[in-house]
Amino acid sequence: MDELDHRIERLEKLAKEGSRGVSSASHITVNAGGIGVYIAVTCCAVMLAVNVLLIAIIIDYGRRIDRVEDYSYAAYMISGKKPENPK
Repeated sequence: MDELDHRIERLEKLAKEGSRGVSSASHITVNAGGIGVYIAVTCCAVMLAVNVLLIAIIIDYGRRIDRVEDYSYAAYMISGKKPENPK
């Protein structure tokens, strides 16, 4: 009986200390810096440069298409024929 009382007291003591004492919680620390940040910033800069370049190409092709349409319309006007699809 004494052994059982001793174990019950020990378990009660451990239960009280469990909330204050040893914890099984884990902590994760992330250090943002160094090469990872450099790579991320470089990727963003490259992506921005590619997008600006693509926008410039799209605008340039739009101008070229307008010039070709103007040229073909002028050629039809000189020839005296009516264009099939005028502006």
